[in-house]
Amino acid sequence: MAGISMRELAELLNVSVASVSVALRGKPGISEETRARILEEAKKRGYDMNRIHTPFSKGLIEVLDYTYYSRSTAPEEIPYYRQFLDAVTTTINNQGYTLSGPFHPTEPGFSSRPPADGSILLGAGISLQELAEYRQRGIPFVIAGNSLSEFPVNTVSHDNFYGIQAGIAHLVSLGHSKIGYIRSMGGPPGRERYQAYRYAVQEKGLEYGEYVDITWDAAYQRQKPFFTGTELSEYWISRLHTWLEQGVPSATAFLCDSDLTAASLMRALRSHSLIPGEDISVIGFDDQPFAALLEPPLTSVHTYEPELGAAVAEQLIFCLEHPGCRYRHVRLGTELMIRESTQPKPQKFL
Repeated sequence: MAGISMRELAELLNVSVASVSVALRGKPGISEETRARILEEAKKRGYDMNRIHTPFSKGLIEVLDYTYYSRSTAPEEIPYYRQFLDAVTTTINNQGYTLSGPFHPTEPGFSSRPPADGSILLGAGISLQELAEYRQRGIPFVIAGNSLSEFPVNTVSHDNFYGIQAGIAHLVSLGHSKIGYIRSMGGPPGRERYQAYRYAVQEKGLEYGEYVDITWDAAYQRQKPFFTGTELSEYWISRLHTWLEQGVPSATAFLCDSDLTAASLMRALRSHSLIPGEDISVIGFDDQPFAALLEPPLTSVHTYEPELGAAVAEQLIFCLEHPGCRYRHVRLGTELMIRESTQPKPQKFL
């Protein structure tokens, strides 16, 4: 297949276009195993290496990963990560700019990366100290996935507030009046989703159900800074088992701040002879591909990663081309995907 494109290579290998770009340019930001696989396939398929050199570029835009690098040893295998980077890459290239990265703040050689004209920060996991340090650099940047509404910085994030509101309204329509919350996320996004739950319950005059905090223990995370999704889920399940051993929850429904959290809750409920959906309704957040494959299929708040990537790139390019523009907090719409994990309030509670 002579003349294969980066996108075709990405689809063939099930990786992001950005990962292919990183591998072909010899840049850091992906695992060596993935790099070797991409280079081998590019050579096999006759990719023209001269195509990676852009004769003219308006500027260099880097992607810095403060979110996914700590979640897994191979973040490029995460579907949302690939979708986001594909949209960023396409938008940047179409607007005449060049992509650099993604870079991980903890990787060797991070400080020696090429100087960029602007930066996109995958910022759900960024600390306030890291934010302060980056603001001092003096180049335009946009943070993705974190609203940071208390700071005068450019952000593009999902509308967590509406997503939680929609979930609560759906449960109320099914007759639930006591709704609990499972929290697994730290940082501003986790706090924002929990605050939205608190507001929605109070605004609708409902009764608060059990609040269970299973966030990753800070002391343990210092010992093991990198973890897989399976390890994280097993940790959450053990915490949920401990909670459920104290007795059957009084809440008839639970909102969870992620799909993986919801899946962990559903498994823990089954281990304690409670049927998700039938005995206790469960809602997740993010609507990851596996959500519809769970048993029962998971009701979840859908977020749109391709739109997030495109909007972040467009916002940064606007800042680059309009020096002195005021900061913007942009929120992208979310949508509740209703499936069988939410059912009417059980008759025994009526």
